[in-house]
Amino acid sequence: MLLHLRDRVLDVTDRTAIMGILNVSDDSPVAFSRVSVQAARDRAVDLARQGAAIIDIGAHSTRSNGRDLTAEEEIARIVPVIEAAVAEGLLTSIDTWTPAVARAAAEAGVHLLNDVTGFSDPAMIEVARDHGLPGCVMHMRGRPKHHREVDQSYDDVNLEVREVLLERAGALRAAGVTAWLDPGFAFGKSAADNAALLAGLPALVAEGYPVLISASRKGFLAELMGRGDSQDAPGLLEATIAFNVLAASAGVHVVRVHDVQPMADALAIVNAVRRERTSSER
Repeated sequence: MLLHLRDRVLDVTDRTAIMGILNVSDDSPVAFSRVSVQAARDRAVDLARQGAAIIDIGAHSTRSNGRDLTAEEEIARIVPVIEAAVAEGLLTSIDTWTPAVARAAAEAGVHLLNDVTGFSDPAMIEVARDHGLPGCVMHMRGRPKHHREVDQSYDDVNLEVREVLLERAGALRAAGVTAWLDPGFAFGKSAADNAALLAGLPALVAEGYPVLISASRKGFLAELMGRGDSQDAPGLLEATIAFNVLAASAGVHVVRVHDVQPMADALAIVNAVRRERTSSER
């Protein structure tokens, strides 16, 4: 599969690429991923050197009780980082659900809009359409920071996630926008739900859209290890690698992670096996 991002193409045929997380927020729950606007260019370059094909830039944390930013504050943080990364020749993504921020990012040269609210605001679709950008739609009940406040029980989590994502992808396609799918690991889903979503990834991939997953260092991994629901639990790096290796084996196209180098090392093995498998089937 070829991923078209503005005038660039990322080939993810029989391989999974890495999206490196670059936080210019001051309250991201993964503290080491935070960086100042002034230091962000160097971090972006380093993430690319480690193996990130795309740099995902975000300033507004989605965590419960996270600090609210105005659109102006968010723009002031992300625009100079996008401009610096683009000047270095890097592929970039903006992690935002605010149309004014998305438009400012698009004008700064960003390559992908990554919206955790699934482009539920038509103005987000307009930004993607106006600038010829792909959009990644994520599944989430409720709103950022408040998704834990709504009912999160599922009769069939895979069925609901797939149906919602395909409906949102259809809305983007109707506007001439290329859609990516993100099942929304950890957003209002139990540890069992997240495990079920992982097992269901082959069916989601089979829908034919680019699939991105973001499970890096999330609390449900600690739950699956029997260590509570904490993003400070020991073993989260190893759990992240294991989870993403399984996802890559299921055929997902992009994994979004904090720890790029160890993930790149693990995916080198998975991608080699996937290429060999495809070659032997011809």
